[in-house]
Amino acid sequence: MALSDSPTGIHEKAPVFVLVAGEASGDLLGADLISALKRQYPQAQFHGIGGEKMCAQGLQTWFPMQKLSVMGFFEVIKHLPELLSIRRFCIKQTLQLKPQAFIGIDAPDFNFKIEGAAKKAGIPAIHYVGPSVWAWREKRLLKIKQQVDGVLVLFPFELPYYQKYGIPAQYVGHPLATQVLKAPNKQGARQQLGLSSDALVTGLLPGSRMSEIALMADVYIQVAVKIQTIHTAMVFVIPCVHEVAKSRIEKAVMDYGQGLKIILLDQQPQLVMAAADQLLVTSGTATLEAALMQRPMVLAMKVHPISYWIMKRLATTEWIGLPNILAKKLIVPELIQLEATVENITLALGKLIQDQKQRDMQLSEFKKQAKQLHQNTSALTVEAIKKWAHL
Repeated sequence: MALSDSPTGIHEKAPVFVLVAGEASGDLLGADLISALKRQYPQAQFHGIGGEKMCAQGLQTWFPMQKLSVMGFFEVIKHLPELLSIRRFCIKQTLQLKPQAFIGIDAPDFNFKIEGAAKKAGIPAIHYVGPSVWAWREKRLLKIKQQVDGVLVLFPFELPYYQKYGIPAQYVGHPLATQVLKAPNKQGARQQLGLSSDALVTGLLPGSRMSEIALMADVYIQVAVKIQTIHTAMVFVIPCVHEVAKSRIEKAVMDYGQGLKIILLDQQPQLVMAAADQLLVTSGTATLEAALMQRPMVLAMKVHPISYWIMKRLATTEWIGLPNILAKKLIVPELIQLEATVENITLALGKLIQDQKQRDMQLSEFKKQAKQLHQNTSALTVEAIKKWAHL
């Protein structure tokens, strides 16, 4: 559907795009994409589901993005009726709007069904952020091929999987590799937080989904207390993705962290990372962001036991953290599920704080990854969308 196809010329003046993102990392990617599309099409209209960053760029959101921020098989089952209802609404709205393209940003289990319906109706369907077929369930690509017109992938190692199944794909790099260059430096970040330049600072990032935060907040606060008994001047900083998350983390501090030197921020994960000497991170895009910002880290996470059992059976990669997957070796300690105890995490984080050799090894690998992922992402993304959507 080319812009000039409209007999009224409406689309030529104001193309319409539907975008659906399901979590904070997708909101960041979506905001960057909307900004790039607006430069190409200044009159464009954007509808769908997104967070604060996408809405700030002009997205008219149909639902709060938190409705989709559910992780793990068991957790999804609990919210399934509402998720299915939201998805039906998205399909109906997309088919009525007849946009120039539907762009699903991550959230594959939610978005691929909408993309399939859009493609069937002749609306170009594009998926941004390839699902982790390199980690588990590669055979999903057989179905994905029927649902999309193209996939935008963030990592170079993903392309061969799509080529193998004949799915149009474009490696666009990761916009975070560009965005972190604009992040404040350590001293500037500390100044914003009211911390001295020589303070000892550890960033705690217990996740962007409530299911993650519910499992990790108490553990992270207990770890912080133990670390502070060894490093008495240590200050801890946590970015809270929204008010519900902040309330849960405040409860953890009240229950386990009395007397802890801790700062809770509204969002601003990059500010926390910039200010920190090291980080404790739950798996996800935050691990990549931390690596690109050149911050040594320990990864620790839990999911619901049923989710973990299923994921463990289907996994095809040794590692969970993106820095380890990119390095093809263990550079960031991973403490997963039963290993993610207060004692184990305290030992790993305590070692990282004091072991300069381990810190230097991580930083050396992170520099290589930043160079590899630094592409002109917005230009590559828009060009691929124009090609697949025939704009």
